[in-house]
This record gives sequence, C-alpha cells and structure tokens, in this order.
Amino acid sequence: MLQQIKILSTIILIFYSYVLSQVKLEVNTIPTKVDVHLDGVNLGSSPIKNERITPGVHKFEIKKKGYAPLTYNLLVNPAQAISLDFFLNPIYECKFKTEEKGLVFELNGEHRWDVDMVRLRLEAGDHLLRVFKIGEIIDEQTIRVDQPKKYNYFLKKPLASN
Repeated sequence: MLQQIKILSTIILIFYSYVLSQVKLEVNTIPTKVDVHLDGVNLGSSPIKNERITPGVHKFEIKKKGYAPLTYNLLVNPAQAISLDFFLNPIYECKFKTEEKGLVFELNGEHRWDVDMVRLRLEAGDHLLRVFKIGEIIDEQTIRVDQPKKYNYFLKKPLASN
C-alpha cells in the first residue's frame, strides 16, 4: 500500500509540474481567420485565445489562401505568457509584358523568362527586376507590388544629341 501511495504521489507531482509549466498562448493575425499550426498540429483559426504551450522550441506555421505563408520559430521560456501578432502579406497576380526582342528578365534572382508575356503570383512588397541582353545586364529596377497589376517593359532610349 505504501508503494502504491508513492507511485500515485509521483504521478500527481509529474502531472502538476507539467500543468504548471505550461504557458498561456495567444495568437492574433491580420487578416483574421488564418490557420495556425503549432509543431504540425492545427490549433484552429485566428485569433487563438487561452491556448497552452510547453516551454521549449516550437514552430508556428501561419497559412491563408491568397496570402504568403509564414513560418516562425519561437523559444518559449517557463512562467511566461506569450502573445504573438502576425501580419500576412497578400499575394497578387501580376503580368509582365514587353514588345522588346532578345531580352531575358529576372525577378528577385528566382524567376527568369524570355517570352513577351508572363504571369506571376507575387507577395506584396518590393521586388528587384533585372533585364539582360546577350548575357549582360542592361537594366535594373525595383518594382512595388501592392495590387494586381500589368507591367509593360520598354527599353530606355538615350536622348539624341544635336
């Protein structure tokens, strides 16, 4: 009987130390109703209130259709409440068009094309467009994406001298 009481006491102690070591978690997002995943487990749609999390390293994944997904690693310390605010960038459908021949376009060092029209889904924000002709860079400019848009590219012509 004494052995069973010791085992039961140990179980109760472990249970209470686990419960007391958990930290209160709140997650807010802009926009709202975003899927929030913690360590691969879906916590539901934001806002998340009165959730519990154990101390240690955790991985958050925030996803919503039409927005760039976000991954966030967090080290949670004991005896601390966590309140997280995330802002997701929208994704816009953009078209790039040119009538110029022999050009190669590169966006953010990732997307490359040499056709006269291309559609890309781009995260809101600034993007670097580089233009090449015969392997040499001939133009570089920053493009701000803040809505669905069509971009028409024209080579800059030097001014004629008299």
